[in-house]
Amino acid sequence: MQKKPRALLRTTLSLTTMAALGLGLAACGGSGSGSSGDTVVIGYTGPLSGGGAAYGENVKIGLEMGVDKVNDMGLKIDGKDVKLELKSLDDKYVPSTAATNAQRLADQDKAAIVFSPNAGAIKAMQQVNNGRSKFLIGAYTSDPEIFTTGNPLTVFGTPNFNSYAEPFTKKAMSMGAKKLSLLGTQSEYGQQWTTVVKKAWADAGGSVGADNSLDYATVSDFAGPVSKALAEKPDTIFVGGPSQPTALIMEEARKQGFKGSFFVMDQAKLDEMATVTKEDNLHNSMGVAPVKTMTESGTKKFLEDFTAKAGKEKVATTESAFTFQFVGLFAKAMEDAGTSTDPEKLRESLKNAITETDESFHVATFPTDMTAEGRLSSKEIESAYLDDKGDYKLFTVPVLPDK
Repeated sequence: MQKKPRALLRTTLSLTTMAALGLGLAACGGSGSGSSGDTVVIGYTGPLSGGGAAYGENVKIGLEMGVDKVNDMGLKIDGKDVKLELKSLDDKYVPSTAATNAQRLADQDKAAIVFSPNAGAIKAMQQVNNGRSKFLIGAYTSDPEIFTTGNPLTVFGTPNFNSYAEPFTKKAMSMGAKKLSLLGTQSEYGQQWTTVVKKAWADAGGSVGADNSLDYATVSDFAGPVSKALAEKPDTIFVGGPSQPTALIMEEARKQGFKGSFFVMDQAKLDEMATVTKEDNLHNSMGVAPVKTMTESGTKKFLEDFTAKAGKEKVATTESAFTFQFVGLFAKAMEDAGTSTDPEKLRESLKNAITETDESFHVATFPTDMTAEGRLSSKEIESAYLDDKGDYKLFTVPVLPDK
């Protein structure tokens, strides 16, 4: 969707995106020392090894690109020239580790913004960010429960996934699908997604099979779970977790003769999965729209810069795009607030920063508002159907309000 032009920032747009990390910074890709003088640390705690490593790396690349762009453009906070510095730590998808990382970054590096792309980790961080340690959590998750915790120092960067369930169901059923099988991930996030999908499908008059969810992070032989799902003779299979294992599950389903459609959770990305398996295995799938199909004002340049940084073989996903643009948004909030260390002032500044952020940061459905709960919101978001010829057919999904 092409957004209408907004006021350009000037030269100092940047976001100290929300991120936290802790221990072992050097081993996990951190750069430099702590916040001192004219340097503001941006922290990131995420999965940089194990089954979610590629997902965590996508987030990290977006943050790095945002930090680099802000530093190239220039940033002033309270009249002083400031450079952003990203520090990254591998939490291996373990919530308690993420909370420790975030608290250490806030306490030792004086970071007021801590970023995490994991619902379980964010919940753990919410237990420590508004007490002795105070820091703003940048929550990159569509988990609807996170939106309603009432934590005053959390900002949410994506629409809740309830928005996708009904439109994806309608799309599948418009092609004649009636029975749904469930092969989502066993993570807390995946199970919440599964619950929402089951309800949407049943409400639309379809039948739902047994929950055959599996641990995408540890299971490597998908033949058994896929066989159980296919024994139900489904028209559509719900799948999703990180892109790499999701692609292999879809590949296995095709190997076992599945001819129907896939209902793909928002964490997995269709174009990224096409680097893991033949695109033919992904045909007839509903999922989030690839960044390459976006028409925001900054998308083309972002894609060029992403390729220059990550190489032609790596796909720019919405994780990279969203976190990149959040850096610009939060940098503007820091500029307006005149501080990089006061989380309350930063959160308060975000609403106005939305309309003032430089359009070069508008890459993937840039937010138009921020709710009282702290969710950066837009009225709709692009989704895609990958048809049987390998063409992406875009359709708009209205963003549901948080409950």
